[in-house]
Amino acid sequence: MAFTLGNGKIFTGTSLIEEGFVSFEEGKIVNVGNMQDFDGKIDVDVKGALIMPAYVNAHTHVYSTLARGMSVEFHPLTFTQLLKQLWWRLDRALDKEEIEISAMVAAAEFIHNGVATIFDHHSSPSHVKGSLETLKNAIVDKAGMRGIFCYETSDRDGIQGDAIEENVNFYNKYKGSHLTAGMMGLHASLTLSDKTLNEVSHALDGQKIPIHVHVAEGIEDELKAVNEFDLKIIERFEKYDLMNDKSIYAHCIHVSDEEIEKISKTGGTIAVNVQSNLNNAVGIPNVVKFLSKGANVALGNDGFGFSPVFGIRLLALSQKHLHETPLAFSSKELKKVLKLTYELAGKHLNEEFGKIEEGSAADLMVVDYDPPTPMNADNFYDHLFFGITESRVRSLYVNGKTLMQDYKIKTFDEAKVRREARRIASRLWKKL
Repeated sequence: MAFTLGNGKIFTGTSLIEEGFVSFEEGKIVNVGNMQDFDGKIDVDVKGALIMPAYVNAHTHVYSTLARGMSVEFHPLTFTQLLKQLWWRLDRALDKEEIEISAMVAAAEFIHNGVATIFDHHSSPSHVKGSLETLKNAIVDKAGMRGIFCYETSDRDGIQGDAIEENVNFYNKYKGSHLTAGMMGLHASLTLSDKTLNEVSHALDGQKIPIHVHVAEGIEDELKAVNEFDLKIIERFEKYDLMNDKSIYAHCIHVSDEEIEKISKTGGTIAVNVQSNLNNAVGIPNVVKFLSKGANVALGNDGFGFSPVFGIRLLALSQKHLHETPLAFSSKELKKVLKLTYELAGKHLNEEFGKIEEGSAADLMVVDYDPPTPMNADNFYDHLFFGITESRVRSLYVNGKTLMQDYKIKTFDEAKVRREARRIASRLWKKL
């Protein structure tokens, strides 16, 4: 039997229904329309709240969850030193229990912020095999979200073979799933030798498994590629036939115009993470240029927090600052990036996201937003930027299932998870 939300303002992705209902069953939306045309049973009366598509995060790091409040010796002068002094120390220390609790806490945070689907880029050199299954068990099976997972292959820990095998096995196991998928995770060009890239290429063996990789986040990544391999980063991946239309290139702050064009030509996606970039002082991605060259651009957060609204605001503000004009990035460009983010998830999970229409995935949220000015399909993204981003997510539904109702998570005991996380985090910090 279909489940129905009623008496809400509904943004369908293309239109706004002032007082409407939406019904979903078996993971799909089966009916949406005006309340005056509905004569069935309403399961949840949202009482005028906004119903809109749930968010997608195109690049995150769940394993970083337990770093909040952590204190370690830390005095980096370059981006690579930042990785060595903080993140590479943390990921080496992670075991299965710490990975799992990190994922459960992340799921709680994502759910409260209206996120239905994440693209996670994982690293735990001391626990490689089975790590993606651990993440999937927490994020997808227990919490009820959707997830696309990969393990970060690099030369820095000497476990390239295990990492490649973990990615290939997970990808093959979940091909065809609408809830989870795999990718070939690569750290970055600066930690990948030609030998390893060649091994990755052979492991794919014509399967065209999409890669998920950091690209030119710090300037040293691009400089090392040119100085040591006489190729730019994207040219290295092209050389080993690793690029396809499902691949994700995170950051791309210091790439050349030619590299942007190569990404565009292959149909891959640049995942931008402005908040993290500003925090790490590595620069600002030129999203305006990416879009002008026909590249797909999706919104991630690189593991910095869990709320997409910070990414939405900083995405626009950063472009205005970068190009020194308030006209550089409007609600039109914001709409395009969010649309491309939903389409990226659709490519991997074979579902239609970002719409509340018959046949689309039943991934939607209820937001406590009562617009103080007229809101319609034409100005929805202006409302999103200036107001909806400051409103609380009340309920979240993913694949037609209730993950959160009236601010309370229904799929697991959040309080218990947070208590356990504090215990495990204390233990983890002592290892560092």
